[in-house]
Amino acid sequence: MAANFSPPTAAWAGLGLAAILLSGCAAAPPEAKRYVPPAVGSTVEYRVTNTGSFGSATGTMTIKVSETTFEGRTLRKYESAGGATLQSPAAGTAALLDPAGRPLMRYNPPLDFNFPLTVGKTWTADHELTVGASTRMPMKTSWKVEAYEDVTVPAGTFKAWRLVMTDNFGYRQTTWSMPDTVGMFAKRISERPQGHPQGAGTQVMEMTRLPAVR
Repeated sequence: MAANFSPPTAAWAGLGLAAILLSGCAAAPPEAKRYVPPAVGSTVEYRVTNTGSFGSATGTMTIKVSETTFEGRTLRKYESAGGATLQSPAAGTAALLDPAGRPLMRYNPPLDFNFPLTVGKTWTADHELTVGASTRMPMKTSWKVEAYEDVTVPAGTFKAWRLVMTDNFGYRQTTWSMPDTVGMFAKRISERPQGHPQGAGTQVMEMTRLPAVR
């Protein structure tokens, strides 16, 4: 049976091509190309719930963002009443400090993200971990970008990258990170298993207020 077919006009053909191009753009996978930290002077709040080796405290933590020089590098400093985290330009933890500013742990190189972030990306890295003043040991981390998804916390619902990091000590950290937008994580779950050098325990941090300059 012959089909009654008329070739499309140029206008219809153009619209069809545009629809294909637009659908291709809409389907493009998300990508975080770099870390954009929150402004110096801003503060952010988290609700923190601890168990086991992390302690038993549950409450609100206020973190102030500043900039500091540490071992010859300019780093972002995220400071709370319990101490501070120093972060590299690639969103990686470089050091943890106690309330007096003394290093508790240092990571060389830092625990950097491997940009760009795309769903399914994995990588590994070797580090030297220094505990306290001089105790050094090798450390290996494995990373996976598991998803780009909605995460709901007290501060709201956000699009975030779900990254899982594990190390050779059995530690596991799942982070819903927003490195290229908010510059902070919306939620983080840290887990130490039985047999971990610091003992078993969990810590859950959920953002209660977005970074804001006061």
